[in-house]
Amino acid sequence: MNKEIKIGFFSLLAIIVLIIGINYLKGINILNSNKTYYAKYDNIGGLKIGSSLFINGYQIGMVSDIQLLKNQNLLVSVSSDHDIEIPNNSILSIVNQDIMGTKAVELILGDNNIKAKNGDTLVSSVQSSLQDDVNKQILPLKIKTEDLIGSIDSVMKIITAVLNKDTRNNLSNSLNSLDLTFNLMSETMFKVNGIIDENDERITSIFKNLEKSNDNITSILSNLSSLSDDLANSNIKLIISDLNAITQKINTSEGSLGLLINNKDIYQNLEKSTKALEDLIDDIKNNPKRYVSFSIIGSNSNLKK
Repeated sequence: MNKEIKIGFFSLLAIIVLIIGINYLKGINILNSNKTYYAKYDNIGGLKIGSSLFINGYQIGMVSDIQLLKNQNLLVSVSSDHDIEIPNNSILSIVNQDIMGTKAVELILGDNNIKAKNGDTLVSSVQSSLQDDVNKQILPLKIKTEDLIGSIDSVMKIITAVLNKDTRNNLSNSLNSLDLTFNLMSETMFKVNGIIDENDERITSIFKNLEKSNDNITSILSNLSSLSDDLANSNIKLIISDLNAITQKINTSEGSLGLLINNKDIYQNLEKSTKALEDLIDDIKNNPKRYVSFSIIGSNSNLKK
């Protein structure tokens, strides 16, 4: 064997060892028979060739290839050297391997009795990233915060518009007036308290007298109640009806009183008669001799008789 052949042989052997070592470090043992499965995704979120394949948190393989299809979908190939029976409805889910967003593939076993074969395409899914979860939680809060800030801004504009210089002066004057009112009320209450203190004995005496007169007051109220009951039981309606009838007769000139009130001629004649009687009395007072005459003789004769 010449030198060139030896160099070529060892070079090829080194390349083979290098390839086996690289794949072994990636988790692929090319000396064993690997099973390959496929899944199609719209978005792989940064998944790379060499990313780990897990089942229940245990690594069983790796992502061996990623191809961009004509329809812009992505075909991901995963390889596993473990002899695991995988149902054909199992799911290859892209998950977050850590909080830094490193992607991996999680194999979620299905419940179908039919087993997947080497080269089958499984169901794909993508787990939401930590950022997506945070965005889902923060987005409603962000919207509410924006609405609250807008409301606060509107309120501040209204307050600024209302509390201008004149309004502030008016408000200050109103507060001063309130202070004066409260001071006046305080002084009034102080005076009232003083009056009560000065007349404490009188007030106490008044209440004592009221207590002593309680029986009398009760009796008066009882009498008023009895009187009210008597009036309620009396025939007041009949009396009122009779008064109404009498008033109606007077108004219609029935009877002497009605004629006297409603007949002008009778009233005028009565007035004339009263006037004539008044003149006669005045004349009698002024000229009594016209109406009364007497003589001593006549009176003596009368005495004799």
